[in-house]
Amino acid sequence: MIRLPMILLIILITVLASGCSNSRSDYQIVFSERDVTPANAQDGTPSPVRVAISSVLPPSETVMHYRTIADYVGEKLNRPVILIQRKSYNEISKLMMNGGADIALLSSGAYLTSNRVEGIEPIAMQERMGVPYYYGYLVVNRDSNMTDISDLKGKSVAITDPSSYSSYIFMSERLAEIGETPEHFFGSQLYTYNHENSLKAVINRVVDVAAVNSLVCEQAKLKNPELADSLQIIAKSEPIGTGPVVISSSLPDEDKKIIKETFLSMHEQGTIQPALQSLFIDRFVPFDPLLYDTAYSKSSYKRGRL
Repeated sequence: MIRLPMILLIILITVLASGCSNSRSDYQIVFSERDVTPANAQDGTPSPVRVAISSVLPPSETVMHYRTIADYVGEKLNRPVILIQRKSYNEISKLMMNGGADIALLSSGAYLTSNRVEGIEPIAMQERMGVPYYYGYLVVNRDSNMTDISDLKGKSVAITDPSSYSSYIFMSERLAEIGETPEHFFGSQLYTYNHENSLKAVINRVVDVAAVNSLVCEQAKLKNPELADSLQIIAKSEPIGTGPVVISSSLPDEDKKIIKETFLSMHEQGTIQPALQSLFIDRFVPFDPLLYDTAYSKSSYKRGRL
């Protein structure tokens, strides 16, 4: 991966840090494998349910909202909860595959690369802004005079995650149509591991283009309507299902039933609604495999990655 010049990285760090709360979370987030309590309790107490999420050091209030959801699931199971955080989508997938978590909120791309792996069962998906799907966007500043993907040759790009459908996978598919790959087409690549950070990078001209989730882009426009005039979408993917909730197949059937029912009904609970709203989740809805039936999901590229 070609790295951005140091001055741009310094600017990016400054930009992305702005607006983030400096307060410390009261909730412990587990980062390393060795810190995760084993699934089998040794003293007869209920074993903790391990819930995994991926994001790079989210603001403390974001962690709090995920913690609210995780604690609610634990309450229904009558078990304590450990909230596990990993930097990348791929790390969360591996965690589930290796038995290091019981429940995970996967990205769509991470699900596409792991949905044929034994031991992982999808039970629900997120409905955001009224729909259970989204698009991948390639976004530039409108005054950049870039209007087509071919204009991006040699430019700098912000990519959320190598396993993100709306970022790396979608962009790779489009470039493959013209015989290119992201690694050879762009002058430099910056992995942000956060869609909001990718969008901020292009808005603040740290990079020329960002490959982002459409929901993040549209939510940003709702917060700041002026963005609608300053940004331009020059490529759009086919619709893809939102990030699913998956569980370990090794869980008892009764636990699986409780977890599924809990996610599908939690939007009806007044105490949980603020957490969902703050995460821009309307509710969790039944999993629909057809929304993940993309060209990528059938490709030899995917089979090769597995």
